[in-house]
Amino acid sequence: MCDPKILCRQHLLGEYRELFTLVGTINAKKNLDGYIKNNCLELTSLESRYIELKNEMLRREYKPVKQFIHPNFSYLDESIINYKIDKDSSLKDLLNRCILCYTRYNFLKQKEDSDGTKY
Repeated sequence: MCDPKILCRQHLLGEYRELFTLVGTINAKKNLDGYIKNNCLELTSLESRYIELKNEMLRREYKPVKQFIHPNFSYLDESIINYKIDKDSSLKDLLNRCILCYTRYNFLKQKEDSDGTKY
């Protein structure tokens, strides 16, 4: 749930692909506990996340081709459906793992600080 603008190419494209894998996992009625445990799943935001990722890909002139298909949450417990990602923790984790995302984040923050442009 980090701002897609800060994601390096690998993380942007990887999250886009993973979103479709996740929808398949949900539709196959698989267990999602690992996603929750690792702070990686916010079901109520799947479609909006798809739109954010797709828009950032288009902004970078990539060519996203897949259309979002709403997954079937009917087998899931409400606590899983309504789980919210700790966005601050997620951002810290990303910036500690990827020097490219860290560099993009710092560049955008400096730009925001210098000209007031919100990234």
